[in-house]
Formats: sequence, C-alpha cells, structure tokens
Amino acid sequence: MNLRVQYARPRKLDQATELLAALGTGAMVIAGGQELMPHLNYGRISPSIFMDISGLAELEGIEDTAQGISIGALTVHRQIQINPVINSALPLLSFAAAQIGGGRQVHNQGTIGGNIVAMHSLYDITPALIALGAQIELAGTQGVRIVPLAELLVETDHELGTKTLLTRIVIPAMDSASGWAYEKLKITEGSYGSANAAAIVLREPEGDLQIKLVVGAVAEQPIDLTGPLSERLRDNPNTDLNEQIDDVCQVAITEAISDQRGHAQYRKAMAGVVAKRAVAAAIKKIETA
Repeated sequence: MNLRVQYARPRKLDQATELLAALGTGAMVIAGGQELMPHLNYGRISPSIFMDISGLAELEGIEDTAQGISIGALTVHRQIQINPVINSALPLLSFAAAQIGGGRQVHNQGTIGGNIVAMHSLYDITPALIALGAQIELAGTQGVRIVPLAELLVETDHELGTKTLLTRIVIPAMDSASGWAYEKLKITEGSYGSANAAAIVLREPEGDLQIKLVVGAVAEQPIDLTGPLSERLRDNPNTDLNEQIDDVCQVAITEAISDQRGHAQYRKAMAGVVAKRAVAAAIKKIETA
C-alpha cells in the first residue's frame, strides 16, 4: 500500500476531467468506494492519489427527460430501488438493484456508476441495463459523448477513470404493456450469482413475442441473446421456446467462467435455466396483466 497517497476533491465536472487528464495513471477515482476499497485493503492496487468525485452535483439526480430516464452516476443502489420514477418507468432495473448482495451498507454506498465502471462479471445491474438499452454518457477534456452500454463493455479506448468519467446513464422508459423478469441463481442469500438473466417480453399485434434476453455471471461480460434468439424464433417458429433458449445459450456461451460459485460447464447449463425462467416469468406478467 502506498503510505503517501494524496487526495483531491474537485467541485465541478470540468475541474474533475481536467485534473484526471493531468494526473495520469497514478490517480484513482473514488465515489462510493464499494468496489475500490476491498482491492486497496488487500494490496491489489496502490494509487498515488485519490480523486473523490462524490461532491460533483452534475453526477447526481434522477430525471425523466425526452431522451429517457437520466440517472446520475453517483446514484446509490438504494435510490434506484425506491425512486418512484424508476419504479414506474424502469421496474426491471429497480428489481435488479434489489438483488445486489452485501446488505444495507452496499445498497446505501455503492453507486450505479461504480457498478458499471468496475465491469465485474458477476454484478446484477449490468444485464438489466443492457436489456433496457441503456446509453452511457462519458465526459472528458474533449467533451461529452454517449455510447450504448453494450458497446462500452467491449471498447478498449474508453479510458474510463484515466481520462474520462462516467457521468450519467440514460435509459428509455419501458413499454407499459411489456412483461419483465430478473432471475438470479445463487448459493447463499446475498451472494454473487452463479448465473443470472434479465428478460423483457412484448406481445406484438400479430401475436408474436418480441423478447429481449441478457444472461450474466457466466462469462467475463454479460451476453445479449436478443438477436440470436430472434433469428431462431423467426427461422423455426414451431420449435418449443425453451428449446430455442437452451440452444442459443449453448452456442453463445463459448468461454464460461469458473470459480467457487460453479465451474464453467455448470454455469453454461445454468445460464439456460435462468434464461428460461426469466422469459417464462416475463410472459406470465403479460398474461396476468
């Protein structure tokens, strides 16, 4: 651990981006600290300076805008769980946030921005955000740009935490006629998942189902099955839906992860299980509405 670590607390977003660009790779951005502090305590990281962004007003607040629901990066998980705008327009996100383990401390300190920036393969919110079509606002000295979260996760040049800051998440409101579900397979209450899945289902006027489906906690990044599943349903309309979901999972998950929550083969199989459960629960919401 660096015993001479310094501390900076900018008051404006432009100050923060300029300072971050000037400090270089020795700087570490901190907000809620729920992701960062365990690594620091175990000596996995040793920053020369902490840049505390928790006082940036531009990164706060939840608003219903013309572009969608705009959520500040500093919004903690508990706010996402109870905010009336999110509960009404994005119930899937609210429910997924409630599945985060760690208890009240994590829920009251951990931020949605930190959750995204960590790009942790086991986190709960990211699959739901991808299914919802979340857009991410990034600010740097060159200005602001907006990218889909699904693209951000595979980009190699976003420079998050070194030259750019995640400022807001913008998500289109869900169709009120849609069904949704989030399923999580876990060993113990409050633990990370061995597999999870977020599903949004909308019945089209002709009767066909439009399904958005994302699985997580089974590979290094969440896997969006929406496109592959749509193609299979179009090409094989008479095949059982559960069979289609299983097949798509088996093809899409090529490098499953292994840890104490399950080995790769188990997780690959469980991805199909939670995916089928999520889609079935979402369809049930439509049928019982």
